[in-house]
Amino acid sequence: MTLRRRFFFVFALYFAIVLAGSGLVVRQVQLRDNLIDREEQLLADGLDRGEQDEFEAAQARLHELRNELNGIVAGTLAAALLATVWAAFGLRRWVLRPLDRIGGAIRTVRTGARYTTVPTTGPPEIARLASDVENLRRLLNREILEAVRAREAVEESANVVLSLQSQLEPEDEPLPDDWTVAGQVEPAEGVVAGDCYDVVRVSASQLGLVVVDISGHGAVPGILALRCRELLRAALRNGLDPGASVQWAREQLDDLGDETFLSAFVAVADLATGGLRYANAGHPPALLCAEEEAVELMPTGPIVGPVDGTWTTAHTTITTGDTLAIYTDGLIEVRNDRREEFGLDRLVELVCGASCDEAEAIVKRALDEITGFAPGRLRDDATIVLLCRGPRADRPPVKRRP
Repeated sequence: MTLRRRFFFVFALYFAIVLAGSGLVVRQVQLRDNLIDREEQLLADGLDRGEQDEFEAAQARLHELRNELNGIVAGTLAAALLATVWAAFGLRRWVLRPLDRIGGAIRTVRTGARYTTVPTTGPPEIARLASDVENLRRLLNREILEAVRAREAVEESANVVLSLQSQLEPEDEPLPDDWTVAGQVEPAEGVVAGDCYDVVRVSASQLGLVVVDISGHGAVPGILALRCRELLRAALRNGLDPGASVQWAREQLDDLGDETFLSAFVAVADLATGGLRYANAGHPPALLCAEEEAVELMPTGPIVGPVDGTWTTAHTTITTGDTLAIYTDGLIEVRNDRREEFGLDRLVELVCGASCDEAEAIVKRALDEITGFAPGRLRDDATIVLLCRGPRADRPPVKRRP
């Protein structure tokens, strides 16, 4: 029998007892009132011998009715009391005791004994509740076990991740005195980012720059970023133009998934003449901070993904005092609590208004600016690379020109 039916039965019994007792009380009261009316009538008319006997009989009957009425009231109260005691006993047996057992099991689980079974006892409603709690306990145990296994896997692969991080860091390349280069990657989580950059000496007078942004962040995108960097480095060292380097690297990445995309900015700077050849594969426009303006180096081809594309090589010149700034979208698209974007204008003001001999300081300041602009963990990896030619004194903010 369900708990609801049990309590309905107790309530119905209690109601029947009260109703029956009330009916008997009403009936006895009516009989008493009739006898009292008869006595009053006899007294008003005067009593003869026969009426005297009738009056005494009425008084005796009235006394009997009074006793019966008292008995009915006492019986009704006793029956109601018994029903109340029975209801309390049923509440204890059907509700409180099963809940105590369930609560005790839950408290035991909370102390750390996660494999303590929650008993499914009591009426169907409470048994179903206990079954739901038991299923939840088993689900939490499975999730805890999976989390422990995942943590162990991370600990086992920690050396691999640290090695990957080390390999993603570019090698130091000696440069002529009038050239400086600096860069940094700020991962969104962990120690491995889906962004990477490279500075590679293509020849005695040529320097290659590579910035790659893989969709996502973590170890898996980090491995793909390392592959892309090595492919682009090999292409540049084999004499391919930046556009052809992107094309060749895409052909080697024939195992890209349908949801894997990457953007890249690949450039080769002639350290003797300042000439710059570059290819922009769906990457945010690099900034060339010149004398009075910041020129945006726009894409020369689509983003790299599962669909084939064509990437061309564009040309420009880095003159004395100019700065080339290459960055990923995680740097300018970070938002603060008011949903305001850091934006390209802030980056232009930060980079193009400083002296070239402060390249490393500018890189650090840029990353400090975005962490101050949006405190907390970044939502996307952020990367910035600067290539400066010769000293340049501080000057007023410049305007952007695509």
